[in-house]
Amino acid sequence: MVRISKPKTFQAYLDDCHRRYSCAHCRAHLANHDDLISKSFQGSQGRAYLFNSVVNVGCGPAEERVLLTGLHAVADIHCENCKTTLGWKY
Repeated sequence: MVRISKPKTFQAYLDDCHRRYSCAHCRAHLANHDDLISKSFQGSQGRAYLFNSVVNVGCGPAEERVLLTGLHAVADIHCENCKTTLGWKY
């Protein structure tokens, strides 16, 4: 017997904001523009954003990494819908 599973739906929709950030691959909502703290960060693959809160993301295990500002405990985050790595959290 082959079981066909439906694609996972988003856990949260962000309807109350005129501008929101979403996953580049599956367009799952991630954050409201009002939760954006800064665009002044630089990641290993380009510009990085800092948000106050996000939705529809999963978190990997915490590990220590050397970043431009020193040693930090960080965990990778990924889109819960398509599992694309989005960045990390402090």
